Amino acid sequence: MHFFFPAQAKHRWSLIALLLSLVLLIYFSLLQIQPKLKQNPTNAATEFSLSAAQIQLQKITQYKHPIGSAGHSQVRDYLLAELKALGLQPQLQTSFASSERGHASGQVQNIVVRLAGRNSQQNQDKKALLLMAHYDAVPNSFGAADDGVSVVSMLQSLRALKAQAPLANDVIFLFSDGEEVGLLGASAFAQSHPWMKDVGMLLNFDNRGNAGPIMMFEPSAGNRHLITGLAKAVPEVISNSLMYEVYKALPNDTDFTVFRKQGVAGLNFAMIQNISSYHTRYDRHDLINPASQQQQGQMMLQLVRHFGEQDLRTLNVSMGASMAAPVNAEDSVYFSFPLVGLIHYPTTLALPLALLLTGLAITAFWLSARTMRLRLLATIASACSFIVAIVAIGFLSQQAWNLVFKFYPAYLEMHDQDTGHFYLLGILIITALAFGLTQKLLTRWVHVKELAFGAVLVWVAILVFVSARFPGASFLFAWPLLFVLLSYCYLALKKVPDTSSAYAWILLAGAGFSILLFSPLILLFNIALGFHSLGVPVILFTLLLGLLTPLLVWILHEIRARIVLLGGLVAISLGAFATANFHEAHPIPTQLSYVAMPQKNVSLWLTPQRHLDRKTLSMFGESSVQKTLPELFGKEHARSVWTYWSAPAPDAGIAAPTVSIQSDQLIDNQREMVIHITSTDSASNTRIQIEGVSVLFASVQDQVLSKTAKEKWMTSVYAMPKTGVTLRIRLAKDLVGKNGKIRVTDTFYALPNKLSHVALPASVDFAAQTITLVDIPE
Repeated sequence: MHFFFPAQAKHRWSLIALLLSLVLLIYFSLLQIQPKLKQNPTNAATEFSLSAAQIQLQKITQYKHPIGSAGHSQVRDYLLAELKALGLQPQLQTSFASSERGHASGQVQNIVVRLAGRNSQQNQDKKALLLMAHYDAVPNSFGAADDGVSVVSMLQSLRALKAQAPLANDVIFLFSDGEEVGLLGASAFAQSHPWMKDVGMLLNFDNRGNAGPIMMFEPSAGNRHLITGLAKAVPEVISNSLMYEVYKALPNDTDFTVFRKQGVAGLNFAMIQNISSYHTRYDRHDLINPASQQQQGQMMLQLVRHFGEQDLRTLNVSMGASMAAPVNAEDSVYFSFPLVGLIHYPTTLALPLALLLTGLAITAFWLSARTMRLRLLATIASACSFIVAIVAIGFLSQQAWNLVFKFYPAYLEMHDQDTGHFYLLGILIITALAFGLTQKLLTRWVHVKELAFGAVLVWVAILVFVSARFPGASFLFAWPLLFVLLSYCYLALKKVPDTSSAYAWILLAGAGFSILLFSPLILLFNIALGFHSLGVPVILFTLLLGLLTPLLVWILHEIRARIVLLGGLVAISLGAFATANFHEAHPIPTQLSYVAMPQKNVSLWLTPQRHLDRKTLSMFGESSVQKTLPELFGKEHARSVWTYWSAPAPDAGIAAPTVSIQSDQLIDNQREMVIHITSTDSASNTRIQIEGVSVLFASVQDQVLSKTAKEKWMTSVYAMPKTGVTLRIRLAKDLVGKNGKIRVTDTFYALPNKLSHVALPASVDFAAQTITLVDIPE
């Protein structure tokens, strides 16, 4: 037994019970966030049907279907047929749209259908609820999770809603197009569809993985009423306002972004586990977690039924939207908690709560100082040491993982974090051991209570700052601190000896809330950010350890450190075992391109693989070499510095895009060129680059793409109209000495007919490109 416990250990059985309780708390908190598969509802006609949704999902994900592809047209036609089979009259909104940033534009085909509410005729000012998901996919994906699963949930919602009495509000269903290339479908609806003026609220569903809970990660501003409604409609939803604060700082966009900027109130949902499926060939229908799919479908119906009965005129909060009722633009602090649901309250309470907890911290310190002499300077020094520990542990853990990359470089391309959760567990156990031993060592000079209140001091400082600057994140520091401080006060009032087992149990009771709250967040942060940002969840964990300092030190007095270290090493070993066959199960596809420049009679096979696999790519012989190809991609394109294996290729017979300068004149002391571009063979997308000169203004089909001077100007047109597009650019009046060029590249994702004899293994992702290069006259 001395191998497990020090000779002076007095509470072995209490320790075992306490550790078991700790493990059960963590396990329970993690279990609560995972969706559970439920039995089919008794009234299937008015509820979500998982079996029917799975069949529909299989049908729309048989083929890869990026915008402009044949597979994309098949998905569109299938959705239209399903809607008509429900007795609906869907609209096909065909429109040319461009992204806000100007990097993409194209012909989109949104599918729109409207269910009339019972009050729509009596009250013309009644606002409609908009439900949205996108039906396009990225080129090399089947688009099951992103976003086919949401599309079929919408079909199921329509079927269920049709089978019941009408809701109070109209519900508009938007199956948007072109989301993956620049939110084009959402932009087209927002800019030109007549129903846009009726929209009072938006529910958007998109995904970054194929499993895990359906999380509400982004509400619109002024979300208090939205969060109240969410808590009523879906009490079990996984969400918190920290996600909102973090997401606001990120550059990520979804279709939701377009409507949020228009001032439309709304909620944005996604599942994020198993990121190996995201934008890859592994985004297949058979890999979708059935429990997650069922949860999404049921949640969607619950939300539509709830908000379909609300007066949505009170929700729009910005952009000067004309509303009939007063606007309440206050945000909420909110977070999910096991068995309780979504806890929420106004952000205006965040700072008063922080000040109240500051007072409680002072009270707890005073009560503790009555039982023993606590030194203020030692407490401040402990706070400083805690800050150093947070930074050091976060930095060292990230560097340790970077070292793993050096030994196992394949991990750099491991996109699925879920298989590595044992790694996370092992790292966190070793982190807890390192932090605990450091704190135990510091007890030679400072009392454990001074260490504890040093951590409290840091927590209070963070809480006050966050409550004032980022109130949505304040819950993370307020409520754990409350219960821990209450346990400190109880220990001081009852004068419980810090060597007793009762002392540890009281500390665990105070820490229970923190453990239940932090455990899922640490896991979700690791899933969302990946091991490339391992330091973030480790820092979050170290913050929690600071609050649990007395409990951690008590445990390390009762158990040998080597047992804890062994537990961490076992977890890491399990992580290595779990990821051992990852690349066999999820091999990274081989990239192959056919590139032709007919003007120069150049046709090449290209692959960017580091190590050429000639068995897979038999077209590359022994004479193949690696080199950069700026003459194909343009010196100003990022790919001009990539190294490719290249080999001569036969003429595939793909027509190059046509480029015709229609006019070239001076306007407002600038040179304006009007250029007509056509994709003869209807490419999936057409990239347009202006090289060697600065573009002062640009528009496509009279839609403005940029208004300020820009070097290396580039845009892409997707699903180009058969008649082509008109590009209007303005350049400096004098281009003497400038070697300006217009480079237009058509991209296809199907093997050309003339190359059908080429055997491409299923492990190869293929693209074909043809390039036209036109000089800009001086």
